[in-house]
Amino acid sequence: MKRELGLTAVVVTVVGYVIGASIFVLPGQLAGATGPAVILSYGLAAIIAVFSCVVAAQLGSIFPKTGAGYVAIARLVSPMGGFVTIWLMLAVYVLAVALIANGFADYFVRLFPAVNHTVAAYGVVLFFGIINLGGARNLVNLQTLLVLVFMVALVAVSVGGMAAVKAENITPFIPLGMKPVMQAVVPAFFSYGGFMVVMELAGEIRRPARTIPLGLALSFIVVLITYICLSLALVGSIPWQTLATLQAPVSHLAEIIFGEWGGFFVAIAAVGAAATSVNALILVASRDIIALAEAGVFSEKLRDGNGGESKAHNSVILVVFFSIIALMLGQTVMEYAVWVSGVTLLYQVIIGVALLRVFKKAPQEYGQADFKLGRIGLLVGGIGIIVVSTLFLYFVFEGSQVRIVAGGAYLAAGIIYYLYRKKVVNLEGWV
Repeated sequence: MKRELGLTAVVVTVVGYVIGASIFVLPGQLAGATGPAVILSYGLAAIIAVFSCVVAAQLGSIFPKTGAGYVAIARLVSPMGGFVTIWLMLAVYVLAVALIANGFADYFVRLFPAVNHTVAAYGVVLFFGIINLGGARNLVNLQTLLVLVFMVALVAVSVGGMAAVKAENITPFIPLGMKPVMQAVVPAFFSYGGFMVVMELAGEIRRPARTIPLGLALSFIVVLITYICLSLALVGSIPWQTLATLQAPVSHLAEIIFGEWGGFFVAIAAVGAAATSVNALILVASRDIIALAEAGVFSEKLRDGNGGESKAHNSVILVVFFSIIALMLGQTVMEYAVWVSGVTLLYQVIIGVALLRVFKKAPQEYGQADFKLGRIGLLVGGIGIIVVSTLFLYFVFEGSQVRIVAGGAYLAAGIIYYLYRKKVVNLEGWV
């Protein structure tokens, strides 16, 4: 892969991936479960995201290559561990594409009632699959435009909404107690999920030791300010009991502040946000497939071509294919959010273990990296992300046998495939 992504491209890609369609839907539903304390839920979810950024910055600098997350786990933990974590994340990517494509269709049909909902959902996946075939530069150009549109909308609604905050709407601040607030952190983290995307693009980033940490820092600041301000604007301007009943709370708030045209513009922004998420998900998932193909776990037909994108086309087509299959599944927004967040938290636990093994397993690569946390930083970062992620994983699986069984079955299928592939292909020295 060519190193053609600079700081602006990294920030645009990460922000576009992190701030997606969920922020236009989830705050209202979460407010119905927590009250005004939804602001606190988003704040606590940000703590998890901080550890994600730190770990991604360090491992992306140590292993500045495509699919760095997979490479790090395979090298520092075990080859099977590397495969299993990416196997899980691939499921998350295609399910998230399906969820966000449906969200895109909801807003798109509101703008263009003559368009069939199913056609819009499938169409956005196919469209960005074709765009991905054109290479990273085309993606960044389109991503930049879409990010600018929905960020303008979110800033306008946040500023206008905060100016209209009423004290009676945010008191009492925690009307339902702290347990719902803690439980809401998991689906709220769905809105933060994606900072580790930068590791999957490390092989395409110029000056990764500088660009990755700085890009993550700038992206995190933009995302955190956006979420806190928007949450405050929503619960401060609209009673939380009402927010729980709204399917498009941000558009509703825009109509209150700016009138009908404000709601129309926010609907356009929501379509753009969903589009950027689908775009980035296809991009990241295809890069993970390339990494597994280069390791010999998947067919060599999915590998990147010599210095170009020729073989990357096959991985994009595969992601689009499974995303379309995932569109046939029906889940609520909250359930998808919990699934995606839960698997991401599990992935972060394993990434934390990898970080703790850097000095033992990759001392030379760490020594050559320009960005270093130091021994204490590696220890704090590794233990921190493991503890925080494990804590909130409890809320994912608490009382949910269906999630445990379904997740276990998919995991078992991946392990069986890996063992079969290892038997028929020599995977020694695969990283």
